[in-house]
Amino acid sequence: MKAVSVLAAIITAVFVFGQIAGAAGYAPPEAERAAGTIGGTIFLDADNDGVQGAGEQGMSGIAVHLRDAAGGQVATTETFSHACEGLYIFSGIPPGNYTVEVVRPEGYAFTVADRGAPGATASTVDPVNGTVNITLTRELIGSADLVVRDAGLVAAAA
Repeated sequence: MKAVSVLAAIITAVFVFGQIAGAAGYAPPEAERAAGTIGGTIFLDADNDGVQGAGEQGMSGIAVHLRDAAGGQVATTETFSHACEGLYIFSGIPPGNYTVEVVRPEGYAFTVADRGAPGATASTVDPVNGTVNITLTRELIGSADLVVRDAGLVAAAA
């Protein structure tokens, strides 16, 4: 009896809602198509070259803010620990102009920016204030699953 009710619910869902995600010809609702994801890695840059090299670990517990064009806080998160150490993610972000702000922990400074080869985990934040601007467009969201902005930190000189 249960199998029949589950099948009936699935058939009802198909007829009521039109199509199933993943089915040929399926187009997600406009709200889903218009949302993007911004994320990256915050890492300890031991050699201060701006690139996460072998043995340079991600840093957990680092606060990261997402701000809109007016400077208002849209979201805040902390970098993950354990298997995804140093990773942060903001998802469901509509098109617009944003600033990612990495909160510099005491005793650290930001490394140099924009030194890595394409595809490398390289610091892209301003080394003075830990921010990077991002413009999410419908075209960008449609062509990329994730807009990546990384940040490297170095131990500050005593």
